[in-house]
Amino acid sequence: MCDFAFVLLAGGSGSRLDSPIPKQFIRVAGKTIVEHSFACLHSFAPDARIVITVPADALEHARDLFKGTRAEVIVGGSSRQASSYAALRHLRADPPKNVILHDSARPFLSHQIIHDVVEALAAHEAVDVAIKTSDTIIVERDGFIQSIPKRDHIYRGQTPQAFRFDALISSYEELGQDKVGEFTDDCGIYMACHPMGQVRIVKGSSENIKITDSIDLVLADELFRIRQQHLAPNLSGLDLKGKNSVVFGGSMGIGKAIVQILEEAGSTVHSVSRRSGCDITDHAQVASTIDGLVREWGHIDNVINAAGLLIKSPLEQQSPADVAQQVSVNLLGSLNVAQCSHAALKASHGMLLQFSSSSFTRGRADYSAYSACKAAIVNLTQALSDEWKDDGIRVNCVVPGRTDTSMRRANFSGEDQRTLLSPYEVALASAKLLSSSDTGVIARV
Repeated sequence: MCDFAFVLLAGGSGSRLDSPIPKQFIRVAGKTIVEHSFACLHSFAPDARIVITVPADALEHARDLFKGTRAEVIVGGSSRQASSYAALRHLRADPPKNVILHDSARPFLSHQIIHDVVEALAAHEAVDVAIKTSDTIIVERDGFIQSIPKRDHIYRGQTPQAFRFDALISSYEELGQDKVGEFTDDCGIYMACHPMGQVRIVKGSSENIKITDSIDLVLADELFRIRQQHLAPNLSGLDLKGKNSVVFGGSMGIGKAIVQILEEAGSTVHSVSRRSGCDITDHAQVASTIDGLVREWGHIDNVINAAGLLIKSPLEQQSPADVAQQVSVNLLGSLNVAQCSHAALKASHGMLLQFSSSSFTRGRADYSAYSACKAAIVNLTQALSDEWKDDGIRVNCVVPGRTDTSMRRANFSGEDQRTLLSPYEVALASAKLLSSSDTGVIARV
């Protein structure tokens, strides 16, 4: 028998999220929630069995998602408990010593928590993950507060929960299908059948959130952004040799640095700018450029759009032409580049890389039009990473910090250049992202 097996519970309907599809199949940061949760478990123990329970009408879709992995996708039940029981019965043919059950709606499970659970299982028959509550807990009766227990020993339960396999499945069998529905988790079922048994508590994390409501999707999206690692600024590990890349906005600033870095890494690179006869605000010019390069090279592996325009002044002082020009370059241009690149990138299974700005998270005075457009680029990246996933196209976005470019110098005179990033730092990070298999990444540099 193997030491432990995972059960990933993904059988819910997500009714509280008010979504037309179950919450576990909603995509966030380039992957479905259940894929993120699976990655947490698989990356911790690549050789462990992982049983995934899903609704019957999502079985084929889920099996397509996990094609090529060792995941065992089965039909769950109408409730969490029924799904757990279905997984336990599935495992019984080749039972593990221990079983670790995790809710697929918690995609931020850390390796540290899993490690602590596995360690606790070595000495205990049952393990739960929980964190101390920071809220005041009240006991209600008929619409009134009956009591307010002290918080010293009040915890909020999370997952995973872990057990000796034999102890948990025997508990389900003892209670029977009718009674297990009275419990909200597997620990309650275990304790009902083992009144003298002890469930060891392992410390959870406030980041180990459960995606239940619409607001949780917003929080999850932001957590994925925060978790994106800064990409190391060196050329080691790049996979760009022999690749064909086109860089829009490649004549200056970050774009120019990217051209140089890609060439040093062995790519064939074509720099595009208004100076070279391609204005990204003109759809026909962008399409002509892409089509010409496909004819010349045969294929395009990477399309990078580093073009941008900032006119810094209060909105009421900008002319309509100033506003329109910023929207045209920063947003319409990005849409043109994306639309015209689709066919070429689908053929090569390549990457579209766009650039946002640190101002996307909070609109700032004196560059409201620019900030609004850069926030739109983040949403465009997330939308296209989902929309183009089945086409094999990766879509990512780099969010540079304050960078020493001619555009910044023109708008922020007198700034201490020593406090700014070099364009080459941003370019190196961009090259790292271009070498990855990631999609839907919003990478801060």
